[in-house]
Amino acid sequence: MLYKYLLLIGALLVSFLVSAQKSDVTRQLKAYQKEGVGKVIETKGVKPDAIITTAKKFLGTKHRMGGTSHKGLDCSGLVYVSFSEHNIQLPRSSSEQGRCGRQITSVKSLRKGDLVFFHMDWNRKRLVNHVGIYLGDGQFIHVSTSKGCIVSDLNSDVWQAGFLFGTRLLKE
Repeated sequence: MLYKYLLLIGALLVSFLVSAQKSDVTRQLKAYQKEGVGKVIETKGVKPDAIITTAKKFLGTKHRMGGTSHKGLDCSGLVYVSFSEHNIQLPRSSSEQGRCGRQITSVKSLRKGDLVFFHMDWNRKRLVNHVGIYLGDGQFIHVSTSKGCIVSDLNSDVWQAGFLFGTRLLKE
């Protein structure tokens, strides 16, 4: 009986903490948006497939914080170099990259080449702490700290839970 009681209390506590974290993220997102989003970036008619092709050249590259080369890169570094190769200048950090382009709030509305932004539990201090490039069909390319540059399923529970928004910089 005590075991069931402790299990119930534990479940309620976890539910409360998850709810509190979600409301904190929602509050942070509203403040983030209020600080400014929708910055216009000149994309010079570059198509999504060109950006995706460049990003895929980094598949298998190991993670290196602050890196922007085949020797190693981080998530925002992948986005930065994939666009930079096509003379599109983006900020270097994922938080500032999230301020560029038109915000997309629904995963269902994403298109190839859109940027996808996340708030993952490993770094609660910053709202936007992970970014990738949407490939279409529920897939996105990004840099994992443990696996390097990989393609992941945006519809998996972990990525759905952390998804904040997408941004659209490119025209199809």
